[in-house]
Amino acid sequence: MTRAVRDFFLSVPAGRYPEYSSVNKFGRNSDIASGTTEDIWDGSALYSFPTTAVITSMSQTANQAALVGGTIEIQGLDADWNAVTQEKDLDGTNTTTVVTLDTPLIRVFRMKVLENVITDSPVRVHNAGETQDYAIISIGNNQTLMAIYTVPNGKTAFVTQWYANLNPATNKDPTTMNMRLWGRDNDAGYERQLKHTLGLNPSGASHFLHSFAPYYKFTQKTDIYLDGTTVGKAADISAGFDLILQDNNVI
Repeated sequence: MTRAVRDFFLSVPAGRYPEYSSVNKFGRNSDIASGTTEDIWDGSALYSFPTTAVITSMSQTANQAALVGGTIEIQGLDADWNAVTQEKDLDGTNTTTVVTLDTPLIRVFRMKVLENVITDSPVRVHNAGETQDYAIISIGNNQTLMAIYTVPNGKTAFVTQWYANLNPATNKDPTTMNMRLWGRDNDAGYERQLKHTLGLNPSGASHFLHSFAPYYKFTQKTDIYLDGTTVGKAADISAGFDLILQDNNVI
């Protein structure tokens, strides 16, 4: 019997090739202020990338009784830029009480609520002093919406495509909207570099999906993220990218 040809894009998430994995990063910034540039994440502002593992703490903005002691999954990178997924419970009495993560992080790029509860207040991962948020689960979403990712140590990322959509919203219809894909190689010590840019126009196409052929390569410890610049009015933007991770020891 002839074996069917395997679909690589099915085989990777199915776990048939352990040296590869897939990542979908999707985000939304529902209020990019008019005439400004903001990154695409729940914080609706420019994102702050730390230089050390200061991402140590978690709390909820307002106490939610149904989520007291609830478990949150946090995905990120430790001080050595290695991938870490940890589960941490919110405080058992009041969810606004700051709890300390088991592993301090230099990067965080996804959080999920692992409970049968819908959030009615933001859940945030931040520094010990609670002066800077690094990931936010917005009300009702139950996971972060951040088009931000950092390639783990020992991995190479191949971005297959990226996309953006101008969401219809009252008084959020800019004349033009410029979207950009950035890469910052922290392993080599380079500042950010513009990798690709496309525009959205509310009087024409309000959506794009750009596929890379060949795929765009990003090396270990590289920040990959999207931002948008408005002209005319504020904007509500959804955007993201897909990538394949490969172990660096694969020839």
